[in-house]
Amino acid sequence: MQRLTSTVSRCLKDLPRRVHNDERGSISIVTVFTLLMFTMILVMIVNVGTHIDDKLKMQNASDAATYSGGVVLARGMNGLAFSNHLISDVFAMTAFLREGRDRNAESLVPPVLDAWTFAGETLARSRFPKFTELGAAMVDKVPKEQEAVTAYGELTAAASELSLPVFEYILEAQLIGEFQRSLLQTVPNLAQSVANEVSRRHGLLGPSSLEGRSTLQADYEHERGRQRAVLWRTSVLPVAFSDESDPLSRTLPVVDPDPFQNDYPQLLDADVYLEIALRQRRNVARKFLNDWNFDRLRLFNHDSKMSAYFHLWRIATCGQLERLLNIEYPVTNVPMLLRFTDVDEPMERLIRQAEENTRLKRFRDDHFPWVMNNLRGLVDLDGYLEENFHFVGVTYRRHRTELGPGLFTNPLKVDADAQTFSQISLFVPRPRKILMHGGGPTPDDGDGVDQVSLGGTFGFTSQLEVPRNRPPAALPPEDSLERVLRERWLLESYPTHWDLLNQNWMVQLVPATAERLPEILQTNPGGDFVDVRLPNYGESENNMLKRVNSH
Repeated sequence: MQRLTSTVSRCLKDLPRRVHNDERGSISIVTVFTLLMFTMILVMIVNVGTHIDDKLKMQNASDAATYSGGVVLARGMNGLAFSNHLISDVFAMTAFLREGRDRNAESLVPPVLDAWTFAGETLARSRFPKFTELGAAMVDKVPKEQEAVTAYGELTAAASELSLPVFEYILEAQLIGEFQRSLLQTVPNLAQSVANEVSRRHGLLGPSSLEGRSTLQADYEHERGRQRAVLWRTSVLPVAFSDESDPLSRTLPVVDPDPFQNDYPQLLDADVYLEIALRQRRNVARKFLNDWNFDRLRLFNHDSKMSAYFHLWRIATCGQLERLLNIEYPVTNVPMLLRFTDVDEPMERLIRQAEENTRLKRFRDDHFPWVMNNLRGLVDLDGYLEENFHFVGVTYRRHRTELGPGLFTNPLKVDADAQTFSQISLFVPRPRKILMHGGGPTPDDGDGVDQVSLGGTFGFTSQLEVPRNRPPAALPPEDSLERVLRERWLLESYPTHWDLLNQNWMVQLVPATAERLPEILQTNPGGDFVDVRLPNYGESENNMLKRVNSH
């Protein structure tokens, strides 16, 4: 017992010294704290990476949604331009078919051919053999010319009987104008729906084909809500959310100059719009009628000239067209126009004025900046383009849940939802330079066929392969003068006019630098988006936004 007591006493006496000197197990304590620290760092890295990945995905969604909505708007502009051409083409075709119905030119042909018969008979009695043969040929050709005129008259009369009522009804009911006004109302709604749908699909966790069958996707959307997007005008008005009947504030910068429609009383320069529209309609209708005449009466213009039927037909159809334009439809069925600039001038007219101040023209690509500099001296070009042809798309969604919510917090999540934004521009592109080969047949590439262009949209022409029916051409040496003269860089020939006859309107993403961008980001679009929580940037300008947003 004494020994046990002595041993315990000695152990207790040596315990402080042993505890002080014994280092066994200390690494375990350090490891615990180290693992805890690294765990926190790992959670932080994963958390930051998750938020960055989510931001990038939302930015991609914003870019795609804004661009997709812009494509719809560009197609709307091209649809209006096409229908503007269609109005003039219907006038031209109606004049053409009316002459086919009335056959005025045909009734004037017999006296002309009688004169040729008289001249031919006179020449046939000549003592000169050449005149005698010529006179006989003239007399022999007269009935053939009359037969051709009569046959063509019957053909166009039959075509007129079938088709003319359709074209006259189109003009009488103003169907093309109704289509255009419907387009002005429908395209903004369609663009807004497309932008929202593209944004929503970018917010799915998996393929859209699996939507509605994924429990994970349902839980994810319950946590964050659906990803949504709104397409804004730079005047801080959501596309299609406001009144699209106002010609000065509607989404598409288009005005209807028809005096019997709703736009005309709301325009300060309504008479100027109408004057330009009527002149544009007349010029394009005459061009179409001229094309129809030269195409359909090629025989009488080149081979059967004795009857003068081609010229008589042109005179008659021009008279029919003038009656349609000046008497029957003097101010209705007019094409739509782009909104004027702040100096009450159409953009196309200002561009021509800018070209007049210099010897350079817009088709000279290298000198195009000179024209633009002159144009900026005539009008606030940047302001006009931003107000009428630029749009901002904003994507909204609730923030992600934090990993390690007890350790990290997102201060933006408390008061606002996540946002990303993009900006687009509608524009008429400048022509590109393309390498053209001329001065001889194209070389044979060994396949034994030639490429024949079938036409199509600029930059997307189709080609037809046909068997080569000529000897292959040898291509001159690359450094030879002949090769240099055969190949040259030329500009594409598609139209560049900034008006609503140009069917080449396109869209592109541009830097988000709209002057009222902070106001757009802090404005609730209303409607189905009334529950969106918006950030408060205060009086921040775009420079501050650039610091907090990498877009």
